Amino acid sequence: MSSSNPPVSLTATHSTRTGYAYYALITLTILNLLNYVDRFIFAALIPYIKQDTGYTDQQLGLVGSAFTIVYTVCSPVFGYLGDRYHRGRLLAAGVAVWSVATAAAGVATNFSQLLVSRSVVGVGEANYATIAPGLLSDYFVKSRRGMVMSIFFAAIPIGTAIGYLMGGYLGSPERFGWRHTLYLVGLPGLLTALAAYFMREPQRGAMDDDEPQSKPIGWLAGYRLLLKNRGYVFANLGYAAITFALGALVFWAPEWLKSDKGMTAEDANLVLGVCAVIGGFIGTMLGGFIGDLLAKRVGGAYFWVCGGSSLLAAPPTLIAVISDEKTVYLPCIFIGITLVFLGNGPVNAVLVNLVPATLRTTALGLVVVFIHVLGDGISLSLVGSISTWLTESKASLPAVVISLGRFFSIDPQHQTLSMALLLMPIAMAVGGVFYLIGLRTPEGKRT
Repeated sequence: MSSSNPPVSLTATHSTRTGYAYYALITLTILNLLNYVDRFIFAALIPYIKQDTGYTDQQLGLVGSAFTIVYTVCSPVFGYLGDRYHRGRLLAAGVAVWSVATAAAGVATNFSQLLVSRSVVGVGEANYATIAPGLLSDYFVKSRRGMVMSIFFAAIPIGTAIGYLMGGYLGSPERFGWRHTLYLVGLPGLLTALAAYFMREPQRGAMDDDEPQSKPIGWLAGYRLLLKNRGYVFANLGYAAITFALGALVFWAPEWLKSDKGMTAEDANLVLGVCAVIGGFIGTMLGGFIGDLLAKRVGGAYFWVCGGSSLLAAPPTLIAVISDEKTVYLPCIFIGITLVFLGNGPVNAVLVNLVPATLRTTALGLVVVFIHVLGDGISLSLVGSISTWLTESKASLPAVVISLGRFFSIDPQHQTLSMALLLMPIAMAVGGVFYLIGLRTPEGKRT
């Protein structure tokens, strides 16, 4: 008599594999949380570092830029390595490097040492951010990757908030001080590196619909293949447009709320922290859930979520920029952040689903170049330059600028950051259009 139940050994094997996949997800998410704590705690410590060392804003700004430059340059290198070598061991090296470098910043006795140590943090984090999503994709089938990536990337708002809160509280000279805070955050990472080192290496592409591939693609051949993949290219362009908008908003929002909206610096940071943690977390998790749900019924579901979230986030962001009513612009900030984060998990699911398994970390390394070179690498300085130009030219502003300000009820002579930030909802809308174009490509229809 036959039975429809699978053999016990196969059931146990499947259960074990599934259990280990979720263990890997939890481990990598915790490491990603530490990644973002280490990345953003330095920003929270800047007031204490300035007070103690006398470094200028220009010098500390250079430290931040050095991290971004090194992070961007190293990402394609680790993408290449991640497609060829044991990813858990590579991740362990990255975690160890950023942990030691974070602690090393605490013993820096001059500016050059501080600059080098924070630059090396960029090396370790480029390693992790490039390799980890591709590794996760080989533990889960395509239809589960939206939620999986959302859980993994939910570490961004939470880790950012922890970094700011820990740095702001513990970094005070009356408590730990900025140097000991960096020791406290950095050195325990060496223990977590062991968890990554002993992680099992799944077969690349084993959870895809196609036959698993084992032979890696050459570097130049891989880039040619990626750039011919129109779905991948438009997903990158959409991601870059969102990074353009969100990067500038996150960087300039505290000063914008203070100078243009009349809030205190303390209240501005509290509002932004709450919006980022709650709105960012809700948006990230909800986007993964919606993406996976639609993926069972609709072709290109993840692209739809990315495009829809970007287009829907533009109007509340615009209202937040132009409104002077706190009861209007504060809810709109929260709504805008929540909506834009809906696409955080789905866009990363799209990017891993669009490329061969043996090319995924190379593809994710190129993503980092796309989003930073075309995104926040431009928008941060552009907003500052526009605001400075408006301030310096307030007595002789062109008529078109004055008319634009009147149309949006913004005083271009005094609300200079609000004028500059008008670009951000436009960038969100452009990002949504790029995503929807990607949806129409042959590759996009298959995601």
